[in-house]
Amino acid sequence: MKSLFRGILGVAVLGSALFAEAQTKFPLKVDIDVSAKTQREQLGAGADGQAKIEQVKVRVKVRKSSSQPWEEPVNMELYVIGKQIQTGYYGIIDVQKKEFTFSKDNDNSFEFESQTYALGRTSGNINVGGVYETYLVVITDSKGEIVDTRSGRTIRDKGIALIRELGPMTLFDRDGNVVGKVENPGEAFKKAIPSAVDPGNQY
Repeated sequence: MKSLFRGILGVAVLGSALFAEAQTKFPLKVDIDVSAKTQREQLGAGADGQAKIEQVKVRVKVRKSSSQPWEEPVNMELYVIGKQIQTGYYGIIDVQKKEFTFSKDNDNSFEFESQTYALGRTSGNINVGGVYETYLVVITDSKGEIVDTRSGRTIRDKGIALIRELGPMTLFDRDGNVVGKVENPGEAFKKAIPSAVDPGNQY
């Protein structure tokens, strides 16, 4: 009889251990809220067109939605993506990566606000520059496994993997082919804007 109780007790202890381990490994679930604030300003106009600048700032808030505690570090990746007017190519303007931990002190949430990105463009006879297209947020656990993603556009898993692989300042087409690097927007647009707003020959 004693050996029987020992056997039952052994199974009970093993079951408790497995249950505790299962609780520890319960998948992390998060809510991701992203907002992109854009503001456009006209810099000037002339015979050949108009020059405008678009300022973009992205805000990310991540909140733990699963009830189980999660003490391991969590990582956020923010990709800010623009589009070239003259080519239709997409460019990764910037990449921001942050590590954080959910706790009661931060209400089990994390907030991040990007810097302001200034994208200039011209329209008219000279139509060049760039515009803000979308964002991609990727949340990963301490092992690098993806917990969740969020984007302002529909991006498939293959596209997400490509963007994460390419990194900042990469220019690519709709099929994911790398076509070059994003030029410094300020320098590129400084050359185009004076031409667009030149009043032209008055005689």
